[in-house]
This record gives sequence, C-alpha cells and structure tokens, in this order.
Amino acid sequence: MSKKNYPKAWRRFATQVNQSDHQVSVELGNKFDRLARWAARFRLAKSFKKLDLGDHYASPLTPQLYSAITRIFLTYTAFETYCRIIGLNPSQEAQLEAWQNEQSQTTIIQEIRRLDPKHTFSSFLEEHLEGVALKRMMRDFIEGKDVNISFLARCTRHIFAHGVLTAHSSNLSVKRFEEVSQIISDFLINCMDQDFDSRVAK
Repeated sequence: MSKKNYPKAWRRFATQVNQSDHQVSVELGNKFDRLARWAARFRLAKSFKKLDLGDHYASPLTPQLYSAITRIFLTYTAFETYCRIIGLNPSQEAQLEAWQNEQSQTTIIQEIRRLDPKHTFSSFLEEHLEGVALKRMMRDFIEGKDVNISFLARCTRHIFAHGVLTAHSSNLSVKRFEEVSQIISDFLINCMDQDFDSRVAK
C-alpha cells in the first residue's frame, strides 16, 4: 500500500508502536487509534486536488471555487483533530499562536492580504460569523491585526458547513481564492507535519 502523503513521521511512528521495545512517548503511545484516523484525514487533505462535479454547472468556475473551499475544509478538520490529540483547544487562539508563529505565519498573512487587498473574503466571513468574539477577531484582521492562519481556516469551515458559503459568495476571483486556499492549506499541513515529526523519536 502506498504511503504517499501521510505525515512524514508516520511510518517511523507506526514501526515504533509495533516494536516490543518501542520508543514511543507516553504522550503518543496510547493514542494510536486517534492518530491513525488523523493521519488518514491528513493524507486526504494533502492529496486533494479538485472536486469532480461532472458537467452539471454552466461555468467551470463554480467547481473550481467549491474545490478551493473543500480544500480548506478538509485541512482544517485534520488540524482540529490533531490539536485535540496533542492537548490543544483549536478554538483557543492564544494556545495556537506560538506554534504557528514558529512556522512564519506572519509571512503567510501578508500574502493573504496581498491576494485580497480589499478584504472581500474576510468581510464576507465577518458578516456571517456567529458570535461576538469571532466577529471581533475577524474585524481586527480586516483592520490590520494579524491572526492565526488556523483562525481563517476555522471561520471558512464554519461558514461552509452551515451552508452560507457557496462558490461565488466571497466575490474574490477564482485565481486569487484558489491561491488563498492553497497557501492556508499548505501552511496548516506543514504545521502538523513538522510538529508530529518533532514528537516521534528518531
């Protein structure tokens, strides 16, 4: 079976778990089932390219946009699962900030601002988010304050899952939204990959 697109430390971790004198930390050793489910979702998110919606849409742009949304959706579900496994609350942004800062998330935030200089997408999210705290954080982002990349992914997932975010809701161009989707997803995939690798004995 191909192991392509699993976390880079997955084979090492699985091998250690199966050894009688394995070196797996207590932190991870009793969570194999949960980690296996996370690794499968990680692989799905990393492997995802696009949705095949047949020829049921007049414009090819609609499937492209839904694919971009789905990429973020899949990646964030893997991310929140991993957070809970390692003892972090994915909705507590302060717990996640240092971790993502270590991966140079400020650079990614700057790139997102470049792709959406008029805050077209973030303004849409702010309008439809439920809860004062989430709206305030998104407003802070629009006004220039940096937030976690995972926060943007969480809000996208939330709005999409509740049926508000559709393909053309954000009014951001397909090309730009695809780029935003890819860099958010790549960043979170890399965060998980690097962190898991650091926790598995070498």
